[in-house]
Amino acid sequence: MNNFFFLAFILSICFASASSFAQHSHGILTPGVTFPQDDAVLIDPPKMVTMSFRVDVRLLKLALYTADEQWIDIAFKYDPNRKNNNFVLPIPFELPASEYFIARWSVTDDIRGLVNGEFKFAFGDDAIPPSETIAAQVSNKKEDLPATGAYRRETIKNSTKDY
Repeated sequence: MNNFFFLAFILSICFASASSFAQHSHGILTPGVTFPQDDAVLIDPPKMVTMSFRVDVRLLKLALYTADEQWIDIAFKYDPNRKNNNFVLPIPFELPASEYFIARWSVTDDIRGLVNGEFKFAFGDDAIPPSETIAAQVSNKKEDLPATGAYRRETIKNSTKDY
């Protein structure tokens, strides 16, 4: 029986180490540097989007969206033969009006799997950091709570009766 517990202990250490390694290895596949930086406010619109990774990766997706999730075609084309740690995608046109922009990306290095992420930025004289814009938004969703109040009152009334 002691061998069983010892084996279970060893296996739990192995699984814990493997999951810890998996969590830390995904950090390798996140960009160390982006331009614009996440939550940046620029004076002028960016002429390009850049991403630098710690290791060579395949850039599977780089998409740009407005604050209201409208896709902006920046002519990204996936190249299965391109594996690099630096990517530069020019923006050769004027970006549409938006409170902020979202750059969403996906990469793989063929070892650690798929990693997705995003960074946000804004530009212009009246621009504020995207995080502040998002935090200031008031939700128009209606809260739909279950009707448990009457149930609770009834339970309380019944529990205080003298029998």
